[in-house]
Amino acid sequence: MNLTGFDSEGLRLLGYSDRESEFLFLVATHSGYFTVQQFRAFLPTTSGSVPHAFVERLLLCRHASFNRYRSGERIYHVFARKLYQAIGRENLRTRRRHELQYVKTRLVTLDFVLANPGHRYLGTEEEKLDFFEKQCGINRGILPVKLYRARKSADVTPRYFVDRFPLFLNGTKPTFTYIDAGSVVLDGFHSHLRSYADLFDALPPFEFIYVAPTARLVHAAQKAFEDCISRRNLQPNSISLVEYFRLRKAWDRHERVASGDVLRLKAGRDHYAGKSVDALYERWVQGAVKEEDVDGTEVAPRGQKKAGFRALICGASLKVFGPPSRKAKEISREQQVSGSSAKLSTQSSAEVSTT
Repeated sequence: MNLTGFDSEGLRLLGYSDRESEFLFLVATHSGYFTVQQFRAFLPTTSGSVPHAFVERLLLCRHASFNRYRSGERIYHVFARKLYQAIGRENLRTRRRHELQYVKTRLVTLDFVLANPGHRYLGTEEEKLDFFEKQCGINRGILPVKLYRARKSADVTPRYFVDRFPLFLNGTKPTFTYIDAGSVVLDGFHSHLRSYADLFDALPPFEFIYVAPTARLVHAAQKAFEDCISRRNLQPNSISLVEYFRLRKAWDRHERVASGDVLRLKAGRDHYAGKSVDALYERWVQGAVKEEDVDGTEVAPRGQKKAGFRALICGASLKVFGPPSRKAKEISREQQVSGSSAKLSTQSSAEVSTT
């Protein structure tokens, strides 16, 4: 959680306590929508009056609205520009009204963030661009982007990472997530992987978490991810390892290299990567390794880098769309609202190392 003193002060000036400000910051940054059960899981509190007072203040100040669903429970939408301005996030799309599937996805997203509060999340487009461009040295041209055309002009605005799925750092290693709120098929997941494929290919080892309320599509998602990571094993400008070493040696010694060979050298650099290749190259240059031994060496190409895949079962908040229950009157002062944080089931999770 990246709540700053400036953000906290802005929300306190709107009348919210420190803990309420922290919760609103998470909602505004990652979701835009929340349930009372999620608020109770964040505190937590046994008092029914605490969430009542919180949502009452949101509604009276016109900072949020709500819809009631079949279960009798409510989903609150934090939409007020003033509130988003208080934390410097007035341009987030979460302020707008959305279709039901989007709402479900954002609720599961918030479940995940609430269950994993200790991570360093890159919550905004600017934070993600800064990390990948400045810290990873990755060109903006390969980042996932969507172009938006202005209604009254021909202006086109690029927006990056528009899915806004949680992305956090484990040290310097990025961990990506995909939030599936209960899809029937994986069409959306395949499209997501295609949009991220160039970025994945350019990264050193990273992790990926597939988040869903059930394990039904986990194995299919794992297979799709593996296919995405290994898709560039075969390069159009294919070059053997020893040929790559010869061209690299000529280039390093500033010898003349034909334009066609420059392209093949680039293909070799893209295809073969890692300290093991560099060490083998140095030994070959020094004469410690013969060419026939180089050709007989198995080296994993770049497309087969280690990328960790996990699947997590998450989405307790989706119960709001279920059948009515006796405890549905969530804002009664006399009645406590039952609820708990998202449960990440280790038994239902699947881990695989794509090496």
